[in-house]
Amino acid sequence: MAASDAGPAFHAIATRALKREGFAGDHIWVGCREGRLDLIGEKGGQIRLTPKDILRIRIGYEETKYSKIFQTVIWREGAGKPLDLTPLGDHRAHYAATVRAFAAQMAAAGLQDRVERGVSKFSAVLGPVLIGILVLATLGISIFVLTEEPWWGRLIVPAVPTVLLGVLVWNMLARQMPRPIRDLAELDKQLP
Repeated sequence: MAASDAGPAFHAIATRALKREGFAGDHIWVGCREGRLDLIGEKGGQIRLTPKDILRIRIGYEETKYSKIFQTVIWREGAGKPLDLTPLGDHRAHYAATVRAFAAQMAAAGLQDRVERGVSKFSAVLGPVLIGILVLATLGISIFVLTEEPWWGRLIVPAVPTVLLGVLVWNMLARQMPRPIRDLAELDKQLP
């Protein structure tokens, strides 16, 4: 059976980390077939992963100014560094089908607790921490600099950053912070 003929599959970017794993070429073919996830390099290299080989699989995306960068990170049994799979732009629909199919196989094997959603704790807390610093700065200005203003005028300065902080904290807790999924439908918010 040819790699392109087997179940849902997509092409991932061949990152330096994947090339250190022995993959060669510009992209990696990633397919879900026969109860496993197969990674095959364009010009060489192959890894076959069954659900039991997976310590943890984290499915998520980073938002940029113009688009979303989808990513699946896989921690394997007995391997030091995780595999990072980012689909090529025109393979997003195939990526979603492949990741959903493998997550379903993980759940069927009784390993759904190893499937997480989100990207990284660092990226989840970065925005709230930066805006939190701005909130503290505006509170300092409100308390120590605007002493001649009425109380309601002093509250206006930190109001906007505080509301923004609330939105970012909600987003961090609801969407970005990595955590195990409760059911497979939760992945729909993390996939294209």
